[in-house]
Amino acid sequence: QTLRALFQYKPQNIDELMINAGDFIYVDPTQQSDVSEGWVIGTSHRTGCRGFLPENYTERANESDTWVKHREYVFERPSRFFTQTENEPNVKLHREIHNLSMSRNVTNVLSLQNATLRRGVLVMRHGERVDQVFGKSWLQQCLTEDGKYYRADLNFPSTLPKRKDSVKQFEYDPPLSCCGIFQSRLIGEALLDQEVTVSYAYSSPALRCIQTAQHVLQGLKLDQKVKIRVEPGLFEWTKWEASRVIPDFMTVTELVEASYKIDLSYRGNFPPSSLVPSESYEEYISRSSEVIKQIIAACTSKGVILIVGHGSSLASFTRPLIGLPARDSSNFAQVVRKIPSLGMCYCEEIKEENKWQMVNPPVKTLTHGANAAFNWRNGIVED
Repeated sequence: QTLRALFQYKPQNIDELMINAGDFIYVDPTQQSDVSEGWVIGTSHRTGCRGFLPENYTERANESDTWVKHREYVFERPSRFFTQTENEPNVKLHREIHNLSMSRNVTNVLSLQNATLRRGVLVMRHGERVDQVFGKSWLQQCLTEDGKYYRADLNFPSTLPKRKDSVKQFEYDPPLSCCGIFQSRLIGEALLDQEVTVSYAYSSPALRCIQTAQHVLQGLKLDQKVKIRVEPGLFEWTKWEASRVIPDFMTVTELVEASYKIDLSYRGNFPPSSLVPSESYEEYISRSSEVIKQIIAACTSKGVILIVGHGSSLASFTRPLIGLPARDSSNFAQVVRKIPSLGMCYCEEIKEENKWQMVNPPVKTLTHGANAAFNWRNGIVED
């Protein structure tokens, strides 16, 4: 199970865990039998450190708050995008040695050339958001007493975009971390290496999604050519919003002033006012089905339609596209929890059959581990 820290706790002994308010702590119930009453042993999501902590300093975390664990998520579907695996065996044909990777690379190029003749939809989750790393209280950690932002850790963004209202609005609409920016650029560069042509780019109005779209396009070297269409209908299931209200998103004017490449001519299919707090699962699925239908109808040119959304977007936008019913609401959360930052699905159109099919994405998954906070005094200078 996962706990959320209510208060800061500074260790009194070497085997205790340092926690800040808002930290998530993973606790294995099977390992608590030898722990003293009133204490638990757990692992901090923020630092990766493990130790004892007082149980009354924590509360049980909501299920949706814990969808931050990075892991690889693979769709078992046939793919046209072939990739070489390490230590692939050579195959002898007609007394000559032929490396499988060579034939696969040729097939890959032919497949990609064929893909340019078809429309494709690449749906991806945004990159690592800053509150995934530093907790819900991240903004409090990097504001001075007079309310000015400063970079308290190198993984905090160097600056925050200017908003007409309070900087505290970022608490409900958090930006990417610096690692999230790097992840997004890396995905864009990988797509460029595979010669993927993005013709359209859509984004949820959440800042983290717009930033992800921008940096993916920069990696593709298309940020000056393909503008981002901000579509409020791509926002996640509002029931999962911790604030229980729809965030006050940055306006298009503010985004442009912050140098985001926004398509000013685009008018969303769902205005922000149409998003209602705590919508039902049926309402969310209906909204998702309608918005993907309208996006497909509007994008008639060949090439890839990039859609940057949330963890819930991968299933809710692709399943209606390939003719599958919505997942049952009882296991939807379990599926979404497994989707990491920059997790993606790819669908391609089979126009002659008037249908879409899901295939492997054109690039490999991005997998990485946690990097704990480090204090050079502990263990290096001080005992």
